[in-house]
Order: sequence, then C-alpha cells, then structure tokens
Amino acid sequence: MDERLNTGISESPARTVLRHSVMTFGTRMAIILVNIPTSIMIARLLGTGGQGTYASAVVFPAMFAFVGLMGLDSAHTFLISRKRYELAQVNGQSLLLMLVLSAVITPLYIIFIRYYDGASEPGLQSILRTAAVLIPILLAKYLSVALFLGLKRIRLFNIVNLVQAAVLLALMCINLFVLKGGALGAVIAYAVSETLVIAFAIRAIRREAAGGRVFARPAPGMFRTSIVYGLQGHFGGMLTQFTYRFDMFLVLSMLGLKAQGLYSISVILAEKLSHIPQSVNVVLFPQVSSLSSEEANALTPRVTRNSLFIVLVAGAALYLVSRPLLLLFYGTEFLPALKAFQILIPGIVTLSVAKILSSDLSGRDRRIYHTVATAITFAVNVSLCFAWIPRFGIAGAAWASTVAYTLQSVLMLAFFTKLSGCGLAETVLIRREDLALYGGLVRKLVRRGGGG
Repeated sequence: MDERLNTGISESPARTVLRHSVMTFGTRMAIILVNIPTSIMIARLLGTGGQGTYASAVVFPAMFAFVGLMGLDSAHTFLISRKRYELAQVNGQSLLLMLVLSAVITPLYIIFIRYYDGASEPGLQSILRTAAVLIPILLAKYLSVALFLGLKRIRLFNIVNLVQAAVLLALMCINLFVLKGGALGAVIAYAVSETLVIAFAIRAIRREAAGGRVFARPAPGMFRTSIVYGLQGHFGGMLTQFTYRFDMFLVLSMLGLKAQGLYSISVILAEKLSHIPQSVNVVLFPQVSSLSSEEANALTPRVTRNSLFIVLVAGAALYLVSRPLLLLFYGTEFLPALKAFQILIPGIVTLSVAKILSSDLSGRDRRIYHTVATAITFAVNVSLCFAWIPRFGIAGAAWASTVAYTLQSVLMLAFFTKLSGCGLAETVLIRREDLALYGGLVRKLVRRGGGG
C-alpha cells in the first residue's frame, strides 16, 4: 500500500518522526543481523590482510564519490521536500550529475591510488584500481537515496537497504565458498549489490511519475540553487567523512594492511551504535525542512535527548560484552582490535548528538554551522592521528576519533542552542516524562506478550 495512505494527515511532527525512526531503526537492526555474518565470513576466510584489503577497496571509492558530489544529493532532498521543482526536473539533473561527475572523479581516484603510499603492498593496488567501478555506482546510489528521502518514502528506503544487505550476503557466500574469489570477488559482490538501490530508484521514479514525464530538462537556475545549498554544508560533510574515515587512510599507510584489518573490525563493531541516531537523522532532515522554526524548536530537543539516552544505554551494554562479542564473531586473530573497539564506543555515543543536530540545521538551511564545527573537528582529529597512531597504534587512532567526535557534538550543541534558543539541559538531559513514556511502552509490550 502507498506509504502516503498509511500516514494520517493530522499526525504530529513528533509522532511522524518517532514512527518513521522506529521503522528505520527496526530495519537497521535487521540489516545488522544480515551484515554480521557477511562481516564474519570476510574476516575469518580472508584474515586480517584480506579484511584490510576489502575495507580499503570499499571505503576509498566511497570517499571520492561523496566528496565529488558536492552535497548535491542533500540539495535534492531539500528541494523535493520543499516542492520547489518538478520531480522530473530533479531526476534529469541527477542523471546529468551522475554522468559528468563519474567522468571527472573516477580518473582522479585512479591517479590517487597510483601514488598513494599505503597501496604499495603486492596485489592491493590492482584491487583498489578495480574498485574504481564503485564510483559511478555510488554516485547514482546517493542521488537515489536523496529521492527516497525527499519524497518521505521512508518505508521504501528501508526495504531497499534491507534487500541490498541480503543480496550482498548471498553474493558473498557464492564468492567465498563457491568461486573462491577472495578480496577482489568480495569487492565485485559489493558493487553488484549496490546497483540494486539504483534499480529500486528507477522503479520508484516510474511509479511516482504515474505515466507522466520521468526525466525532464533541469529548470533554469536549478543547478545554481542546488550547488549553493549543497556547498554550504558540503565542506562540513566532507570533513565529517574525513573525520570518520581519514584514520583508516593513516592506519594503512603508517601501520600496514594487517593493522587496517584489525582497525576496520573495531570500527565496524563500534559503529553499530550509530544506527540509532542515523535512523533518526534520516527522518528528521526532511521533516524539519517542512516545519516552521517554532515547530522545529519543539521537536529537535525532544528527539536529541531521547536518542542520546538510548545510545548511552546501548553503548554501556556493548562495552560490557565487547570481549566475548569480538571472540565469538571474529576469533582470537582479531582480539588485538578489542582495545580500539572499546575506546571508540564512548565516541560513537557522544557523536549521536552531532548527527541529529546536523539534520536539524540542514533542515533550517543553516548548514554553514555544521561546516564550521566539522572544520575544527577535522583539524583536531588529523593532528591527534599523526601524534598518536605512531605511538599507540590503532588504539591511538581510536582515541583521536573519540576526542574528535566528542568535540564535534559540543560545538554543534553550542551552535544549535544559540540559533534556536533551546536550552542545553532541554536538549541533552532525559526528562521524567520521557522515562514515563518508556515505562508505558514497556508495560504495553508486556501486556501484548502476555496476550492481554
């Protein structure tokens, strides 16, 4: 059934965000259950070196695609939410962007790999060059996701991501157990699975057009509007991604492929916590884009403090089971990743605040605040990485990330409270009425479980 028919027209923004966030989080938990065996297979069958190769071949092209897109995917989400242009015009611009940017970014990526010191190990450079095929695929995917979010098709967005994860698991099984394709086959399997998102997007576009135009020439001034909006936050978004992933570049170049494999597992496990704020982030951005400032001021603090509380509880639980979890999933070969894993957990917890507030500021068309915060954060992160990785290894990279993540949230809180007038305590401290809501939800679940 069409998602639009399931949403009551009188539903409050807070309830809409809650419903869609719960839906998205539930889907992400299902995706985790699918992704965990995928990650375990890659790590156990390929070892630390193969894990490092696969992680590098997936992360590096994604970084280039994200940087080269210049925030235009977020601009498309914003423009579709505000209904400033026809959907066919946005689709037409998306197609042009994918073709032009692919032709520019892919050669730059290949040149980078040619001269990157970290890619000097035997066999690694050829796999990283092959991974260049991911760049046009990921560009098309990012623009497709912008379409889903701009139309507020959250259910479809979740289905697409779940199917992609399931197909990736199936392809990895075929590659690793049947074809014995190794790290290169794993990268190809990943590329094939990502194309599914594009296929779903094409189908959604045709349904949305309802027999009308699917693609149209972009309207005059549309690209200028998009690039102005996109670049306001893109530098910040780019630095955010560098803050999240630049440590992997440095670990590979300073410590080698085995350390990269260990560190990537630490990141994979710790970032499971980020699914909670990211579920809210996906929903909040288009929602705030359609609200007045007063409505957003009432919504965002409530969403932020509850998200932080849930992530904090989940983070404490994850820390307590971190060692048995690592041993169960990856075995003793990856036990040296434990310390970095534990160090990253508090950083991911604090980062949840910055993730949610960035959606609010983007929805208010105030992305410049996010850019300033992340520029400062990135400078601190890089400085600490260069100082601590040679001395402390992957634990130093983890400490650099945790300090940077915490600083980013502190800065975003300062900007948000100044811009909105909302109080700091109101934004981050859980309230009695919030706890009462959780108590009511637990009682409701217990009654349902007991058949009452």
